[in-house]
Amino acid sequence: MSNTSYPKGMEKLLSGSINASTDTLKAALLPSGYAFSVSHEFVSQLGSIIGTAQPLLNKTITGGVLDADDLDFGALAPGSTIGSVVIFKDTGNTSTSPVLFFLDTVTGLPMATNGGAVTIPWDNNIKKIARLNLPVYPKGAEKMWAGSINFSADDIKVALLPSSYVYDAAHEFLPDVGAVIGTAQALASRTVTGGVFDADDANFGALASGSTIGSVVLYKDTGTAATSPLIARVTDVLGLPLATNGGGLVVQWSNGAARIFSLVPA
Repeated sequence: MSNTSYPKGMEKLLSGSINASTDTLKAALLPSGYAFSVSHEFVSQLGSIIGTAQPLLNKTITGGVLDADDLDFGALAPGSTIGSVVIFKDTGNTSTSPVLFFLDTVTGLPMATNGGAVTIPWDNNIKKIARLNLPVYPKGAEKMWAGSINFSADDIKVALLPSSYVYDAAHEFLPDVGAVIGTAQALASRTVTGGVFDADDANFGALASGSTIGSVVLYKDTGTAATSPLIARVTDVLGLPLATNGGGLVVQWSNGAARIFSLVPA
């Protein structure tokens, strides 16, 4: 398979319980016989690892991209075949240390150990170790990585953007998107199951005629627009673009696997 994320780990990221900047993130080497499972949640469920897990040093999170120094596992005893790398948050107990990312498309893997030193280089392209991509705003992704957005407990709202809105990766707070159409609505009955964010459809009621809705934006409402961080711009909404005509509008989220958005690759 290809590099992916663990759904249970992504639940924790969406719940604000992972702070990639300050938490101790480590990488462990898994044998080629390991079989990835979406049900794996903690390091203890992975079975044996090869060598000793190493911390991610000099971590950076820029524009939603996690990066760190290349890994150095030192000399590893011969007789094993490294098939993949797993990234996890080390709590000090393997039974409570959540697994986050499974990486089997890594330069040099699979690799047979022979008693020599093993180093693992990270991808030098745009993705690095892991990237929270569109529809998430890069600045919003940075806040998600920092654990400062809890999709279950925070006041997450959706606003309607006019078709004239031009996406900008530098947009960070609600005023950056300009005027919105109608009144933003709180998302009710939110879930983060399996790293997929979902909520009830949003009822905006009657909207004055004369506008064209092109997309919607999700944000965390802090009570002050200037400090309310943008999270994601969603364009895949049934019925959009839509010209308002004085009638009511209900934004219906996708019934596909990604729902509003997903942190698990399709």
